[in-house]
Amino acid sequence: MASVRTAMSFLSVVLWVILAFTVETKAQNSTEREWWKDTIVYQIWTRSFQDSDSDGIGDLQGVKSRLYHFVDLGVETIWVNTIYPSPLSNSGYDVTDYKNIDSTYGDLDDFYELVTAAHDLGLKVILDYIPNHSSINHTWFNASIYRTHPYTDYYIWDNGTTNASGYNIPPNNWESTLSDDGEGSAWSWNEIRQQWYLHQFTANEADFNLRNDAVIEELLDILDFWLDKGVDGFYINGVPYLLEDEDLTDNPTGSLIHTFGLADNVGLLSKFRERIDTWVLRNDNITKFVVAEGFENVENLMAYYGNDTNKGIAPVNIEFIQILTSTSNASYIKSTIDEWISALPSNQTSNWKLSNQDYSRISSRYGLNRADGLNMFILSLPGRVFTYYGEEIALLDNNEITYAETIDSLACAAGEDSYTTVTRDPYRTPMQWDTTSNAGFTESSSAYLPVHTSYLTRNVESQIASTISNIQTYKAVAALRSNPTFIYGSCEIQTLNNDKVLILRRSLDDSPTYIVVINLALSKQTINVTEIFSDVSTNLTIAVRSANAVFSDTTVTSDGFILTANAAVILTDGVDDGESSSSEGLAASVKNIVLFCAFAILSFKDWMLLLQ
Repeated sequence: MASVRTAMSFLSVVLWVILAFTVETKAQNSTEREWWKDTIVYQIWTRSFQDSDSDGIGDLQGVKSRLYHFVDLGVETIWVNTIYPSPLSNSGYDVTDYKNIDSTYGDLDDFYELVTAAHDLGLKVILDYIPNHSSINHTWFNASIYRTHPYTDYYIWDNGTTNASGYNIPPNNWESTLSDDGEGSAWSWNEIRQQWYLHQFTANEADFNLRNDAVIEELLDILDFWLDKGVDGFYINGVPYLLEDEDLTDNPTGSLIHTFGLADNVGLLSKFRERIDTWVLRNDNITKFVVAEGFENVENLMAYYGNDTNKGIAPVNIEFIQILTSTSNASYIKSTIDEWISALPSNQTSNWKLSNQDYSRISSRYGLNRADGLNMFILSLPGRVFTYYGEEIALLDNNEITYAETIDSLACAAGEDSYTTVTRDPYRTPMQWDTTSNAGFTESSSAYLPVHTSYLTRNVESQIASTISNIQTYKAVAALRSNPTFIYGSCEIQTLNNDKVLILRRSLDDSPTYIVVINLALSKQTINVTEIFSDVSTNLTIAVRSANAVFSDTTVTSDGFILTANAAVILTDGVDDGESSSSEGLAASVKNIVLFCAFAILSFKDWMLLLQ
């Protein structure tokens, strides 16, 4: 037994030395840059990611079982979507309890296990935060209906008027963004209270009265609750809709001036930020990542950042979703991104996003052959990047879903003749993991939505096994982001070949320069980078190539190389990135050693106990 104790002591010392080194490395990095400044955020549509209990619906234990997928990708943060209790009138954004987990996905213990396991692997976890409204099934709304103190004015109620026939008329002409009655009014009548309540989304989602301090305090308390549970940040939904004109003034024809994008919304963001920062200071914790969802013009969105006296919350940039299209040429993409970057406040960076649960996937929207190039481009921009689940394998929209298979409530309400014009189900189909039944998503005989028929060839397992694939390209670019050039370097966007080629250069003194080249054309292009960068090296090394790029060598000449149709490449004048990772990459490697040693010690100990 003495030899056992000696071996155990030796392994323990090794583990603690490695742990100390890891902690010191992370401490050094944290003084240089906050963890979230350049993070990749992976958006998980929980229902569609992984089923663990064979009911055909994804859940938290399913997400937990796939955590190593994120480590392998090079993702640092996961964003777990819509897991609160909900009747699912609007995909889970109609919440009945903001401090619990819908039983479909598990419970609070499952959530704690997920967060703990994620943190053990160095991953961060953020949640949706939905401060605009609740489900009409929420206890607050039910209490408000009966004017029960203090909930009487938790929502926006109004008497409205009556017409000559004595029928009740809504207070104004405000329209719902997601009307489910075909008439479009943002007001619904409640027979019990004998008043109208406001809902900027569906009639099942009643808008909070965010000018009521008691409501604000309730919402701030929700932030504290989840921070106490170990959450690393929040994605704040629907910011432009938070506040409305207090006098309920009619909107002018064709305008949402009184219901969308009010300047007072920025003040609410500052309150959310202040509460989160206060929690961090009180608990001596790491800073949290918070992002605000907005659909406004650039000028309004820049106000989200706040100012010197009132810290705000960075907005997410969705211009790749709403403004840029498959027909956008290189100059239009350049001007769109340049406008955003030039408008950024001093010392601020952006949040970039290509897709989400409400829009067609990039592989379908822009074209399958462009998926790699777009991922390479957005992952090379300065700031945070959001990846919608499945983008790493170029998952496609499933447009074969029948009306009988449809579950999107808006599409169901539209009817069989019109459901395809509003359905969001095609963008939310199950993740494709392997070639087994239902793509490895569930062991049930059927998934809650049909798996795309491409899963037999388009899945994680097959792409990992291939040296050239979408996922291998994604991983390679994600690895580049730990290079100082991508963290601190300048960003310059240019165009070539009559707007057929988009160029992005990242450069930093005493570090390698990286040049992203994307061929937007349906024909091969001869690229001469020296036309726009006269100081570029004659020979450039291929750091990353898209799966559809064809090269006969690992280098190209900067004054003339051929890029195949819709292909993309990242070139560098430095060494292969495998040798140029930052201390963050080293810390990640060390962490893996730590985990290995920890498991080795536990296994060794268990083995010796069995021998006794």
